[in-house]
Amino acid sequence: MNNGSIPTMAEVAARAGVSIATVSRYLNGIKIKPKLVDKVKKAIDELDYKPNQAARSIRGSRSHTIGMILPQLEHPYFSAVLEGATQEARKHDQTILVASSQGKRDIEHQIIHQFSRSIIDGLIYTPVATGDSFIEEDSFRNLPVIITGRSPSVYPEFNHVFQNTRAGGYLSTNYLLSLGHKKIAFFASFWEPICESNSIMECLTLPGAGVYSSLERFRGYLDALKEADVEYDSNLVVICSYGFKDGQQAARDLLSRCIAFDAIVTASDTVACGVINTLRAQGIQIPSDVSILGYGNLEIGSIITPQLTSIHQDMFALGVESVKAFNALLNGEALSNKILDVKLVVRDSTSKKL
Repeated sequence: MNNGSIPTMAEVAARAGVSIATVSRYLNGIKIKPKLVDKVKKAIDELDYKPNQAARSIRGSRSHTIGMILPQLEHPYFSAVLEGATQEARKHDQTILVASSQGKRDIEHQIIHQFSRSIIDGLIYTPVATGDSFIEEDSFRNLPVIITGRSPSVYPEFNHVFQNTRAGGYLSTNYLLSLGHKKIAFFASFWEPICESNSIMECLTLPGAGVYSSLERFRGYLDALKEADVEYDSNLVVICSYGFKDGQQAARDLLSRCIAFDAIVTASDTVACGVINTLRAQGIQIPSDVSILGYGNLEIGSIITPQLTSIHQDMFALGVESVKAFNALLNGEALSNKILDVKLVVRDSTSKKL
């Protein structure tokens, strides 16, 4: 017990010698191994643990409502995730109750607090990518949780549905190398900056690094450089955010360094379009002078001139698969992490080095 205060699910798990996820499944009527049932029951009795009233009301019955927390709702990536989840849930007579954390951990914590006390069947959750400490697992109380769009290193106790973003970084860089480019810049996008260009390597070993998709893509970038025996140069790394204007500023930052570069890998199609806009304004031709590669395969990439080579990640499918995984979890089915492939879409913003 924690000094006479109300016992937590984490304490039940510790007393029983099982994971928090196992206790959560038991409380929600989801099957766990018979040998673990007695351990969990005993720990609950010894600690006099009492789940919240919402949990009691849904045990043995379901509300057919799934809570969903996304970092943003207006961003095309996350709106596609929501649409995929909504359509898949509808097939099972379920409703998605969605909330935006607005890219802030404190708002995220408030939403989880509210959801954990409401009558929902569980939660599909994309943690916001900030440097703040992760929300403690016990905050989810008895909710079944699927983590979507983040590496399994983030909340490893929960099941994950995510894209192979490291492969995306590798595909981008490897393709440019195959075209003869050697001076390949990498634009790392973060909602809030976590490092400088010369310290991004150190960020790879930070706790919770898996929450940053740009770091996973950066790992893929490094993989491709190493495979091709091309030396990594931190001067070719630029830190930025995800918007069009961010891409413009990132391009200006790179130009101000007065170093040679013949290609740029970005973490967002909108950033890539901003880069193209700025470079062309400086008389730099795309792709004859510099090849540009985006990420996301958004509609904007097929509108801009030249049309953008990009990495396609199916965010709609991410939403669909997240709901499928959630329902499998709810039904007590054996479940492993689901990884979705990405693919290269070649258009006009890349070409062989002349």
